[in-house]
Amino acid sequence: MSLGSIAPLRKAFTQAARPIAVIGAVGGFIGDIIQPLGNFAVWIAGLSLVIAIGALVWVIVLRRRAGEEIWDTLAAGLFVLAVGSFVVFAAWSIIFAVGPERGYLASNIEPIAQVQAQLLGLQKDVTEIKQTTQVTATRVAQQSDVQVAQATKQAEAFSIQSAAATAQAKGFADLQTQFAALQKGTLIDNPTTPQEWYSNARLYQLQGDTAKAIKAYEGYFQYGLDFVDPYLEYGDLVKATDGIVRARERINVYYNARRDSPTLDLVSARLLDNASDRLARYSALAARAPQFGPVYYELGAEYNRALGAAPTSDLMKKQTDAYNALFKIEQDAQGYTRYFIDKGLAEKNLADAQRMFDAYANARGVMGKVDALVYQYNDGMMFIVSVSETGVKKLLFELDNPKPARATGMITATGTPNMSIGKIPLPVGKHTLYLQYIDANDTPSQVFEKEFLVRQVFATFQQQPLDFSTNTFSGAFLTGVTGAKFEDLFTYRWSVDSDALDQSKLGGGMFSIEVKGLTAGDHVLYLQAATQDGSKTYEMEKIPFVVK
Repeated sequence: MSLGSIAPLRKAFTQAARPIAVIGAVGGFIGDIIQPLGNFAVWIAGLSLVIAIGALVWVIVLRRRAGEEIWDTLAAGLFVLAVGSFVVFAAWSIIFAVGPERGYLASNIEPIAQVQAQLLGLQKDVTEIKQTTQVTATRVAQQSDVQVAQATKQAEAFSIQSAAATAQAKGFADLQTQFAALQKGTLIDNPTTPQEWYSNARLYQLQGDTAKAIKAYEGYFQYGLDFVDPYLEYGDLVKATDGIVRARERINVYYNARRDSPTLDLVSARLLDNASDRLARYSALAARAPQFGPVYYELGAEYNRALGAAPTSDLMKKQTDAYNALFKIEQDAQGYTRYFIDKGLAEKNLADAQRMFDAYANARGVMGKVDALVYQYNDGMMFIVSVSETGVKKLLFELDNPKPARATGMITATGTPNMSIGKIPLPVGKHTLYLQYIDANDTPSQVFEKEFLVRQVFATFQQQPLDFSTNTFSGAFLTGVTGAKFEDLFTYRWSVDSDALDQSKLGGGMFSIEVKGLTAGDHVLYLQAATQDGSKTYEMEKIPFVVK
């Protein structure tokens, strides 16, 4: 038996004809209006087909249960409605596919076009909108408003040619979109925009066609945009194929035509042979364009290479300053990534810079530190200097003069500066030792200061090991009288942690005092000396010391 008689089937289709007509008319009108966003008729037709198949299965199940009377059921109605909808929207999808991109109504009726523009945010012809990522460098995606404003402001600050500045500011999002399309591997015939030239250049480069990649980059350069990575890639390609001299010549052609471009200044400097010449150019560029982030990245890279050859605190400070400037500019205004079309490359460079910065974190805390141990003797002061930097060429010092000029001399056996100064006689009172060193790159360090006190009666503590039987420490004080001779005799009186001065002994101009029973912590030695004949007694000194 068939699924039902012809009459019930005809009746079902007749009843469904009116709602199908309404759905088709309304759906066609709406589909025509939203045509710029896509041909939605295809999706509705596909959905209708799926519903029709499901309803048909339902009808078959009902037929087996209820016999002939199935075309008045909900399943039958849904089946007929879905089939009708499929037919109508399949037809609409074909009509829309061959019709104008804005739809028939908007293309021929201006009021409809205005309604469409207001509803969909279309202010220009849809064809023009669809081509923005390929044909024009004058539109910007809504999500790039901040980048556009920043790029425009930066371009003005650097006095870039106005046309090129506008193109760079407004073309950033388009170039980004075009670069993302590289994954599709589609070369563009007869490129006419910077996006298309750049897209082709990268594709040729990925395919290994260096000659065509170079030509495509040169096509991109005619627009005068100040993105850094195209010039870097171009310079590397020319250098790999024709050598660095030819690469320098080609880049300098562009640089000489646009001397105000920070990007071309940077790329030209990057191809210089001598590191000092590169550093000089980068430093001058940073002074001229202090918000141009890529120059600080290159400065940091130069200092990294220099640190690898001869680590000095001066280089480390310069590296730190360069990277701090880079990170701040990027954080405040995307002052680095805004100059890259390839955002992934820019972010990788920033991550590499952060790793190098972090790698020297511990060294920054200790390198370049200078200190001095001060030892007092009866016939003068001695200083033992420590410098935490290797490769020091010269050590300079002065006493009570903030401009060190006297060299400590060299140790012939090691070829290193003598770190010992003195003995130097000084009057009783406060004094300052000033130190400066010349590093491995012949760069003077900052001037370091060490204040110290010359006492009339002095003592230097030397701690002895722990006495485990008493759990206390012993020690020795090297004492003496400033200006006295070794053979002169004095009566020394002393006490620890009180001014009792209950211990005494006769000794020369330099004399050793032994003490026992000391505990760990801070202590004070009270010390006084008098001439043997009692004709002169010196004022008592309170000398702090620490037992560790």
